[in-house]
Amino acid sequence: MPSLSDTRQEHASSQPAVDIDAVVADASDASSHVVLEARHLQVTYGRGRQAVTAIGDVTFAVRAGEFLSVVGPSGCGKTTLLKAMSGLLRPTSGEVLVNGTPVDGFAPGLAMVFQEYTRSLMPWLSVRANVEFPLRGRGRKGSREETARRADEALAEVGLVGVGDKYPWQLSGGMQQRVAIARALAYRPTVLLMDEPFASLDAQARSDLEDLLLKVHLETGTTIVFVTHDIDEAVYLGDRVVVLSQRPTEVKVSLAVDLPRPRTQIETKALPDFVELRTEVLGLILAERSAHAHE
Repeated sequence: MPSLSDTRQEHASSQPAVDIDAVVADASDASSHVVLEARHLQVTYGRGRQAVTAIGDVTFAVRAGEFLSVVGPSGCGKTTLLKAMSGLLRPTSGEVLVNGTPVDGFAPGLAMVFQEYTRSLMPWLSVRANVEFPLRGRGRKGSREETARRADEALAEVGLVGVGDKYPWQLSGGMQQRVAIARALAYRPTVLLMDEPFASLDAQARSDLEDLLLKVHLETGTTIVFVTHDIDEAVYLGDRVVVLSQRPTEVKVSLAVDLPRPRTQIETKALPDFVELRTEVLGLILAERSAHAHE
């Protein structure tokens, strides 16, 4: 009887990248429709001899309601990839589509949570005003009362009832990141993009927010693309883990996470399947780093 690792490795390859067009086809054949696609995405900085290709050729698709974790070696361009997908950075070639519509600059269906919450929150605005901010942007309609109601609902979803009148600097780091998540949820995005949002938090706050995010995902069904350097976090949270190569970045492999939900920090991480999968992902990343070091 093949092991879990043997089964997954049927999708892997000794080549630096998987069959990227098949990744989209597999997602399209699933029961839920594809809401986000990256098609042959490439990002190059500079020109001529000074040019540096950060993203080589990245293609993958995300289904509605899916929690997709993205990991890779340090410096492989995970944040660059997310910025290109969000519309904050124009790719050199390729395209990103949300529900079949190309992303070109401002993307109404996308919201992003950044790693540096101290830079993404506006300290001169109250917590509620920070959450309301994207609801007052272009093309957003609704009364002041409706905007306030949605902000309070989003704060409640992340466990911050009664703090709307406080200011970000009056809250702990973990609570500030909850505000950033609430702001994104209030926008009701098609896809929530998260760039290592818990990286600067202590271990206890991090595990608390991981469980909060799982709860929010279960209750709202929001599609999430979650970039992290933490392999345990990627496996614990995700329905699927995409492993990236070293620069110029490509998709090395896409692995299904067949772990039962709901998940808990102690029980889930003690499962043999969890240990086996996180070991497999770690092995892929270490192999990629080793191959790059000998080039």
